[in-house]
Amino acid sequence: MRINIIRRAKISVKLTIIYAFMFSFILLILNASVLYGIKHYFYSQANKQVSDVKNIVLNDIISEKENSNILYKKILMNLPSKENVYIKLTEKNGEIVNIPEKYYHNIKISEDYGGIKHIEKQDRHLVYENVKIQNNNYGITNLQIIKDMDREYDFMNILFFLMAISDFIGVISSIILGYFISKKMLKPIDNITKTAENISINNLNERIDMCGPDDELKRLASTLNNMINGLQDSFSRQTQFVSDASHELRTPIAVINGYANLLDRWGKDDRKALEKSIYAIKFEAATMAKMIEKLLFLAKGDSGVQRLDKTKFNINSLIDEIITESKLIDENHNIFSEKNDSVTIFADYKMMKQMLRIFIDNSIKFTPENGNIIINSIVIEKSLKITVSDTGIGIPKEEIKNIFDRFYTVDKSRSKEKGGTGLGLSIAKWIVDKHNGSVEVFSKEGKGTSIIIRLNMEK
Repeated sequence: MRINIIRRAKISVKLTIIYAFMFSFILLILNASVLYGIKHYFYSQANKQVSDVKNIVLNDIISEKENSNILYKKILMNLPSKENVYIKLTEKNGEIVNIPEKYYHNIKISEDYGGIKHIEKQDRHLVYENVKIQNNNYGITNLQIIKDMDREYDFMNILFFLMAISDFIGVISSIILGYFISKKMLKPIDNITKTAENISINNLNERIDMCGPDDELKRLASTLNNMINGLQDSFSRQTQFVSDASHELRTPIAVINGYANLLDRWGKDDRKALEKSIYAIKFEAATMAKMIEKLLFLAKGDSGVQRLDKTKFNINSLIDEIITESKLIDENHNIFSEKNDSVTIFADYKMMKQMLRIFIDNSIKFTPENGNIIINSIVIEKSLKITVSDTGIGIPKEEIKNIFDRFYTVDKSRSKEKGGTGLGLSIAKWIVDKHNGSVEVFSKEGKGTSIIIRLNMEK
C-alpha cells in the first residue's frame, strides 16, 4: 500500500524522499565511522597508558629495596593523576598488598599473563593487564594494572547524543529544503505540461518557453518545440494536400458526371454527342487514374513507406535508354545528348528513371514541335551533374520557386489541356531529395528551361 502511494506521488516528493534517504544513510555511515575512530583512538591510548604504567611499576620494584607498603606508596605517587588508572599488588600467599581508594573492580589475577585485555562488566569498560613479577626482594609476585574507560565512554555517549540531534535536524532540514528546491527545479516541467495540455490539432501555435540555463530541461523544451513545429508543418501540408486533391478531383468528376447526363439525355440517338462524351469520360478517367497513382506515391513518401532499392549502375546507360524510349514515343521533338559521361552511381534505378522521365515529359509538353530537348551528364570532381534543357516556352521568373509545389501549374488551362496534374515535379523533387541531391531551375520565357540535378557520388 505504501509503495503504491509513493509510486503515485509527485516527482518532487519522490526526489525529496530519495535525497533524504541518501543523506540519512551518508550521515549514518559518517557518524558510525567517526564514533568507531574515536573509540579506536581511546582504546589505543588506554593500551599505551597501561603499558607505560607497567614499565613505571616494574622499574620502581627493581630499584626500591624498602618494604612493600613504602613501595606501593611510591608507585601511587608515580601514577598519572586523573587518568582512572589503578594497580593492585598481590603477594605470594595471595593476599592483596593494598587497594587504592575508589577501586571497586574485582578482576581475578590468574595465570593469564602477558597482553593487554579488554572487558565489559556491569556497563563498565575496562582495559587491564596481569603481570607476573620475578623478584625475590619482595613478597609481591603479581601486578594488575586497570584502566577504567568510564570517562571516555561518557564522552562518546554525549557525542553520540549530539550527533543524533544534529542528524535529526539535518534530515528534517534536507526534507524541507529538498522539497522546495526540487519543486523549483521541476517547475519548468509544469510549464511544459501546461503548454502541452493547451496544444491540440486545432491549436498548434503554442510553444514552450525556453528561458533559463542550457540544461536537460531546456533541451527537452527545445526538442518538443521542434517536434511541434514538425507536426504543425506536416498538418498544414496535409490539410493543403487534401484541399488541393479534393479540388483537383472535383473537376474531372464534375466533367464525367456532366457527360454522363449528356449521354442519358441525347447520346443514345446523337452519334456525335455519344463519341464526344465517351472521349471526354475516358480522358478524365485516365487523368484521375494518373493523379491517384501519383497521390499514392507521395502519400507513401510522406509516411516513410516508400523505400529506395539502391544498386550500382552506369548513369550514361540509363540516359541513353531514356533517350531511345523518348524518341519512340515522341517523334515531334529532337531529343539527344551532347555530353554523357560514363560513371557508376549507387541509387535506385527505377526511381532515377522515373525522375528523368518526369522532367523530359514536362519539357515535351511545353516545347513546340521540332524543338530541342537535351539531356547531359557531367562528372565534376565527386559530384554528378545531370541537365535536362529544352527550347520551350519557359517559365515566368516569379513562378519558378513554386513549380515543385503539389498541384501547382504555371498555366492552368494549358496544363489541363496537356493532361497535367501538377504532381509530377513534386515526385521528381522527392526522388532527388531522397538521393541527397539538389535541383535548380533556370528559365527564360520564350527561350527555354534548364533543370540541373546534382548528386553527391560519395553519398
